[in-house]
Amino acid sequence: FFGFYAMAPARRRSDEAERLEWLRKAAILDTPQEKEYDDITQMLCRISGFPMALVSLVDDTRQWFKARTGLKVPETSRVVSFCDHVVENRKPLIVLNAEAHPSFCDNPLVTGEPGMRCYIGYPII
Repeated sequence: FFGFYAMAPARRRSDEAERLEWLRKAAILDTPQEKEYDDITQMLCRISGFPMALVSLVDDTRQWFKARTGLKVPETSRVVSFCDHVVENRKPLIVLNAEAHPSFCDNPLVTGEPGMRCYIGYPII
């Protein structure tokens, strides 16, 4: 699932250690699902018509999903994460056609399960 592919991983931010410390202090990683967050992802799917919506938090090695609609796994590796690029750049990322996008077309999240075709990400912090 996380084999070799050409997508370059996102560079780490210069303040990455501080960001990770803030994330750890927030004490939200690996907490149980909460209705309020689940409501957000369900609403996004209803409004957009997209089959999947996530509230993701990116730690040192993974992206963990505080809420997820349309995806069964609770996390994926940071190496394959589209969200990692949002964290790096601190700005929204919109990929309208992941299959045709030179940076993401060979990403295992596109070529395999869950078969991502579009990505819209917005930084939380």
